[in-house]
Amino acid sequence: MTDEQELIKQKEKRKKILLIVVCVIVGIFIVFGLTVLILSGINNILKSQSEAKYEAANTRRYSYPEPDYDLNIFEDERYMAMDRSVWVSDGVARTVIKDGNLDNYEPEVQFMYNVINMIIAGDYVGYNKIFTDSYIKKAGDDLRERFTMQQLYNIELEIIDYETNKSKDITESVIAVSYMIRNNNGTFRNDLDYNEEAIRTVVYMLTTTGSDIKVTDMMPLSKYTGGLY
Repeated sequence: MTDEQELIKQKEKRKKILLIVVCVIVGIFIVFGLTVLILSGINNILKSQSEAKYEAANTRRYSYPEPDYDLNIFEDERYMAMDRSVWVSDGVARTVIKDGNLDNYEPEVQFMYNVINMIIAGDYVGYNKIFTDSYIKKAGDDLRERFTMQQLYNIELEIIDYETNKSKDITESVIAVSYMIRNNNGTFRNDLDYNEEAIRTVVYMLTTTGSDIKVTDMMPLSKYTGGLY
């Protein structure tokens, strides 16, 4: 065999080895991709099952009185005598946020303070504007299009997650909102009974872009901590 033939043979051998290596690498990527798809599918199924179990365990049906949309709750002396302060907790200390000290708190806390006042005032028009279009589309019938003034008391706000991307001027935050509702008529919260002294904490997931704040999602705290979102 001549040197030229030997050189050609070596080149063909290297080509075969290279082809085998490429095929192995492609095969590994295909297997990896299929594995990711399968695991993702399994995870989605398990998540759907968990969400279904959560809904079944936490869905309750209550009977409410006919709502009075003309009722002015600020004329109710018994409600006005309750603790209507909006408390802010950092997990250790609790302070009261009010119109005179708003600047002492993060913009997201100020935002939720205003949301609380919208709920109390029955301002469903303003309330529905706090959400992103994508959340409104997702919420569907769960979004309260109209509700009466709400007799909120024992109110507390707590930031449970806060992350800022300075390069994009975006902040993602999660605020837990707790309160009781006196004489609940179900127009705003239909997961609390009429006069049940219970708190079912709700989390509001916020995105702050510059000075604009929007609610991107909202759910019970138990659902959030369970990762069911």
